[in-house]
Amino acid sequence: MPNRIDRVLQKDLLAIMLKDVNVVTKFRRIIKPNFFSVRSYRFLYNKILEHVEKFNGELPSSKFITIQINKIKDDDKEKEFKEKILPIFGRKIKSPNGIIDEIHQWAEKQKFGIILERAARKGAEGDLNSAKNIIKSSFLFDIADSSFKIHSVFEEWKKRQRQRKVDSKKIKKLIIETELGALNDYLRIKRNQSLMGLIMGTSGVGKSIISINFGIYALNSGCNVAHFVFENTAQQTLTRYDSRLIEYPYSYLSDYNWNKKDLTKANKIMRRLKKRRSKALKVIHAPIDLVSVSDVESILKELEMTENWTPNIIIYDSGDHMIPTESQESYRLSVKKTYTEIKRQSELRNIPIFSTTHAKASARGTKVRQESFSEAYDKARLADVVLTISQTQEEEDDRIAQLWLDKWRDGEGKIGILVELLFRVMTIKYIERIEKDED
Repeated sequence: MPNRIDRVLQKDLLAIMLKDVNVVTKFRRIIKPNFFSVRSYRFLYNKILEHVEKFNGELPSSKFITIQINKIKDDDKEKEFKEKILPIFGRKIKSPNGIIDEIHQWAEKQKFGIILERAARKGAEGDLNSAKNIIKSSFLFDIADSSFKIHSVFEEWKKRQRQRKVDSKKIKKLIIETELGALNDYLRIKRNQSLMGLIMGTSGVGKSIISINFGIYALNSGCNVAHFVFENTAQQTLTRYDSRLIEYPYSYLSDYNWNKKDLTKANKIMRRLKKRRSKALKVIHAPIDLVSVSDVESILKELEMTENWTPNIIIYDSGDHMIPTESQESYRLSVKKTYTEIKRQSELRNIPIFSTTHAKASARGTKVRQESFSEAYDKARLADVVLTISQTQEEEDDRIAQLWLDKWRDGEGKIGILVELLFRVMTIKYIERIEKDED
């Protein structure tokens, strides 16, 4: 038998649900009828759910509920239900948001208790892998944020307009500005925007270095950046960031090749950045092909608890080297599941997440498109943004590349620019817009 909600909270929750259908959809999957200790409250809860489902999001009126109570053949029960239920329609709640949070926390504990029981049963049966997967998956999707939300299009027009007006006044502070010239005018990514972006190219074209430049763009736009690396070492990635930040050759940094003037300048730049953007950039290294999104969430929650630090953007280099929270039947399904979880992570955190990803080897020397994904086209389908990096042999010799916005769910796609690959200092430099899309 599950623990019951506090009696007063039961009435408050029902009163709130009778006024806000979003609260109904928020709790319908996590609050069970037997969590209510009074049978009349269980009756009302069930009738609310039935009415919302049957009448497309419409809440029941007191008249409707009275008719339902009148159908009860037991006179004493009918009287009891009217006395306990009908006053709830007029019940005033001083702090509905606080009550919703309190009930959600209670429900989350109940849910986690059930998850632990399921995991314990699997462990007792000797199936330790299933037990671990049950617990790991529980950390990935927060039950509050995973609920559906119903929106009435015409009725909420003014509400949306008010929000757009508010956002328009602070849009400059929200936009992550790139240094990509014409592409920047189209790629207007906001820090409070749920978005999964992919940076795709063949091996060796510079995906990791481009991801570092996106980390710099976000940092310069005032974001906290969490950059996860799996294939490269932490030292390589840190040195690349150092090179990009102080504009000093990567090879010189690696070999500690300095003259006094350059070293003084580098120390001055880093002191200034530390003062202005303290703790803003985190590089997190993890073993290749061993880490899932739920593992990442555990690390981020630990940072939040220990340093009060949360990211405004996450970069994965690369999501191809991550694993799903639950094992799949094939490699293709594992890739699909992993990127589905990355997409979900972006939705729950309401932040942009970028990942590098491999194009198939046969795409080398050609224009890379969404269709060039090496394992599963599902990645392109799930992505909101797909940036592709292409090089002909001549362009590779000249150390330039074509960077294409091949997909942009929130705006115009098929925009291309030519960039100079200054890998000596880990920088990509805008040259010009490509005026015609030629294959």
